[in-house]
Amino acid sequence: MSDSIFFLLYFALSLSPWIVSLIGTLLYQTAKKDTLLQREKAHYVLNGDNLSTLSKPLFGREVKEFQMVMTSVVMSPSWIQITIGRIIAIFGGQINVFTKIIDWARREAKQRLREDILEAGFDEVINLRLETATITRARGGKDKTSGIEIVAYGTAIKY
Repeated sequence: MSDSIFFLLYFALSLSPWIVSLIGTLLYQTAKKDTLLQREKAHYVLNGDNLSTLSKPLFGREVKEFQMVMTSVVMSPSWIQITIGRIIAIFGGQINVFTKIIDWARREAKQRLREDILEAGFDEVINLRLETATITRARGGKDKTSGIEIVAYGTAIKY
């Protein structure tokens, strides 16, 4: 009797980190992505898209003030996404789980930049640039990716 209780307790405790991680991946990441979508929609309704890769403002409007602005986002895949990515890498082709993480990070960085410039009183960002860096850890000669950083920067202008 006590052996079966011990076995069930051991089994439950050994699986609990995996179960918690799975729930976190499925619920937490979905909630964060939904929140980002709501922030993007609210911004577009009120302000349109005020980020541009153009080097000069459209329509030759007079710029009263300008400033360099920057924001960054660091994201890392969950163990589930890493496992799925490794399985897909065996067969080759596009690894959609990683593509989605990078897309999410880029969209988050751009949205944070939009919110930051409005809070600072600027109208838009021109000459927008995005850079991606991989954050890795080396252990035993094997390079393992633990996250990516997206840096969004440009020139904030006020008309």
